[in-house]
Amino acid sequence: MADNLPEAEIEKVVVTLPRGVAPEVIPALVEALEKAAEVLHRNEPELLRRADRLAELAAGVLEPTTDLIEDRMQRLRTMRRVMDEGEWLTAEQLNALQPDPPANTSHPASDWKRRKRIFSVNYGGRDYFPRYQFDAMYQPLPIIKEILAAFGEVADPWLLAAWFHFPNGWIVRRDATGTVAVAPRDALDRRDAVLAAAARRPSSYVA
Repeated sequence: MADNLPEAEIEKVVVTLPRGVAPEVIPALVEALEKAAEVLHRNEPELLRRADRLAELAAGVLEPTTDLIEDRMQRLRTMRRVMDEGEWLTAEQLNALQPDPPANTSHPASDWKRRKRIFSVNYGGRDYFPRYQFDAMYQPLPIIKEILAAFGEVADPWLLAAWFHFPNGWIVRRDATGTVAVAPRDALDRRDAVLAAAARRPSSYVA
């Protein structure tokens, strides 16, 4: 057991390993158990509180709150609506639409995404890229990179997709009926207005 524990506190623990465990992994397992024992002996309240919560979740003790369920349902409604009402391209389709398609069909989309020139969402286990991010030659519009930079790191790309898709009160046009809110995806030629709207973005799903 660990050297920094008083001898009186050291307890012997017998662990039965499942059949078929490779001998080479046993030292690493012993080390992990020793570290866990150290944590328990130190009785770190915050770490133990987190461990209790994980145990409760694993045991099904904690139920999701009504607010959490509603948030996830709202997110799912948004995903379906944005997908149904938009035009989407896979990485393979973008590859085929290039003048000189790279041999790797994930390119150039994966490279553009890595360089934060475009974004994608995952739907049904597959990445999709909204068509409005590209010009007539299927090259990324420069404004997309500026908008993504204004947003910064976004944990859930569906927030981006929803922001682009739905009418935004900070971007308007005037017609015979009055002032009408415009979706950012339909105003990408209005750089200043779109970037100003991105700076004032809400942080929730809107469908």
